[in-house]
Amino acid sequence: MNQLKKGFLAAGAAGLALLTPACYIATDSGPLEHSSQSVDLRGAKSVEADIEMGAGEIVMRGAAAGLMDADFRYRGNAKPEVRYDVAGDRGALTVRQSPTQRHMGGNDKDQWDLRLNEDIPLDLRVKLGAGEGRLNLGSLALRSVRVEMGAGELKLDLTGHPRGDVNVEVHGGVGSATVKLPRRARLDVEAHGGIGQINAQGLTKRDGRWVNEPEGRSEGSMRVTVNGGIGEINLICE
Repeated sequence: MNQLKKGFLAAGAAGLALLTPACYIATDSGPLEHSSQSVDLRGAKSVEADIEMGAGEIVMRGAAAGLMDADFRYRGNAKPEVRYDVAGDRGALTVRQSPTQRHMGGNDKDQWDLRLNEDIPLDLRVKLGAGEGRLNLGSLALRSVRVEMGAGELKLDLTGHPRGDVNVEVHGGVGSATVKLPRRARLDVEAHGGIGQINAQGLTKRDGRWVNEPEGRSEGSMRVTVNGGIGEINLICE
């Protein structure tokens, strides 16, 4: 690695440290706790979900009986905060890591396993400061997805049977982002990397964008924007 690239990497890491909220404190204290929680739809016909984790590992997928079934592993008083409100026929779900204490080191990192309803129209925002995100969202009735990743590895899987038009935004920092997209959908992808490279499989590059135009009738469309900082972006159409 040349000196210029090392300098950019060091600067990126320092920038992320400055952007990390001061209320998240590195600590190894407290035993590893476990809790489960379920959230019912309560009559909502669509939902906006806001998921925010300062540091750790998050897994998301479908198969919830209600709106959400969740399993949390966390330390001490860092139990995630879950809130759900319904106004009219629109639900608003918020899941946030407690800001009072954060565990950043060791093998027993915070882990969230979130299962979401596959039939409710969903606008989803996920923000992960540092760690690993494995988001298998292809079975969900998505309308929009926005993922913000600070430092770590993101695996976003949107393959499946699209149910209409979906807007997707991915904003990555230091690390790698892999985005899997459904071949059955009409795809329009715009990707911009920082220092790392952009790899695209199964997509056609046209006028600075990557596209997929399935033969015959497509199963919806996805407009995708991926912005990476320092790291690698992998786009896979399958």
